[in-house]
Amino acid sequence: MPTKGKGKGKGKGKGKGKKGKKGRSRLSETDDVVMKKLLKCYERNCALTDSQMCPRVKAAIKAAMEGEKLLTRFILESVPQEQEGDLPVLLEPFLASIRQERYILIKDLHIWDYPMSYENVATLSLLMEKPAYLVRQLEMMDCLLEANSINRFSRIFRACDTLTILNLDYNEFGDEGCQYLCRGLDGNVTMLSLSLCYCDLGKESGRYLGHILSTTAVREMYLDGNNLECEGVTELIKLCVDQAEAESFQKAEAARIKEQEEALKAQLEKENRYTTRSEQSGDAESDGAKSPAGNKKKKKGKKKKKTKEPPAPPPVGPWVYKLHIADNGIDAMGESREIAPIICMRLFRKLLMCSHCLEELDLEDNLIGDLGGREIVEGLMYRKEEKLGGVKMRTTHRMNADTFNTIIKLGSGLKKKKKGKKKGKKKKK
Repeated sequence: MPTKGKGKGKGKGKGKGKKGKKGRSRLSETDDVVMKKLLKCYERNCALTDSQMCPRVKAAIKAAMEGEKLLTRFILESVPQEQEGDLPVLLEPFLASIRQERYILIKDLHIWDYPMSYENVATLSLLMEKPAYLVRQLEMMDCLLEANSINRFSRIFRACDTLTILNLDYNEFGDEGCQYLCRGLDGNVTMLSLSLCYCDLGKESGRYLGHILSTTAVREMYLDGNNLECEGVTELIKLCVDQAEAESFQKAEAARIKEQEEALKAQLEKENRYTTRSEQSGDAESDGAKSPAGNKKKKKGKKKKKTKEPPAPPPVGPWVYKLHIADNGIDAMGESREIAPIICMRLFRKLLMCSHCLEELDLEDNLIGDLGGREIVEGLMYRKEEKLGGVKMRTTHRMNADTFNTIIKLGSGLKKKKKGKKKGKKKKK
């Protein structure tokens, strides 16, 4: 009987070991199986819609299968139909595959050079409005988005609270589309970066975007290649400048009060020096009279491990960290003529002098003139003297050589932002 019991126990333990190994092998195959199912579903949907799979998406899924990992970033782009009979790449089969397989691991979605209809935008919006899909970065570059499509898309911000980066470059939806987008972003507390380069934005958009920059968590704006002009740029940054000036005054006042308190404290210590010395000598004598047992050191207690606190939510208010407004018609050709660039650059001077969070400022391809350049130099020099931190800058060379060289010296380090496969697309007229 004991032998039989021993055999049973041994056999049972061995069976458990086999089961454990099998369970571990299944876990290692899970990622591969998930990606394989997604690929098959995408292939089936393409066959049903007479389209081909996006080569980038197909290659990325296969690479994930080989590496036995899950894919969180997808890049979908159109493929030119070089010969008759070539099937197009469509967005609908891909989105249908994500929904059908309930692939909720998608984090970053990039759609490049794909002509999106209103129906495409509505389908994508419905997917992002589902709370299970936690998309954090979305790019729709050069997708021929119109104002009515932006109007539909802007509704997602009511339900989607995970999107932090939005890129809509090279879509000429104009001031009307910008108004719809800003209306949807009103009150948003999660969006951090907004890129609207070459979107045919005018002066009115400066007012809409200024409201968003001042009342939401957005702290990075990329607006190159538009036509905001001096008036639109002024509306964009004026509240940020006011906030920076107010904060600078408050910090200077707090530093002054602290300095006064320290001076008063030093004076009191000087007056009470002799009294303090006598008290210390009396304490030393009384300590000497104590028994040696009274001089025992207290044992140090164990230090408690510090637990990491979750990161604080992004601040909401008129703060700007990165602002790119290259090629925006900031010159003397607007309503105020010659003084417009100077007035605009004075605002930037104040921003440079007072803002503690400003990191990047791009004014390339704007004819700000030598006087405007001097305003920038003054702001950068003050910032250096007060040790507020460097600001990476780019500006036009069409000014006095000494002024330009000083700007380059004080604000070097800013490189042109790369936009996926877009490198040197010219502004459309």
